[in-house]
Amino acid sequence: MIGEELAIYFENPARDALGYEHVGGCLRFGRDGAELFFDEKDRAFRKIPPQTVAFDYLEIVRVSYQDRWFRPKVLVFETSSPAKLTDFPGAAVGRVELVVAPGSRAAAAKAPALVEFKRSEAQLARSAEQIESRLGKYESGL
Repeated sequence: MIGEELAIYFENPARDALGYEHVGGCLRFGRDGAELFFDEKDRAFRKIPPQTVAFDYLEIVRVSYQDRWFRPKVLVFETSSPAKLTDFPGAAVGRVELVVAPGSRAAAAKAPALVEFKRSEAQLARSAEQIESRLGKYESGL
């Protein structure tokens, strides 16, 4: 992705006593969309390759940052394309919770406003394209 604007690093702890589903990675918000890079901790008899999932800003439903005292700081990422998150451990339908690394807390606090702005830009561009295509059809019919 060209023109990286904001990168948030996360480390989700294991969900069971054996250490399975321990995930670390980065959520990058760029000029044209977002990329979720994640790497699940390898198991004894199975190597799990890192994965990257790309999202257009129109696919992102909501991003929120939960900053509560004495609790892990969590970035909640929701999308309208739940099939893209099927390989992410602990993902609900179209929703993941990312435990933000201490060095990325300032960036995570900025993420909701950035996504809202980029989403509105994408919606404006899409509506302008629709108007131009309808106008072109109207003018060709005259």
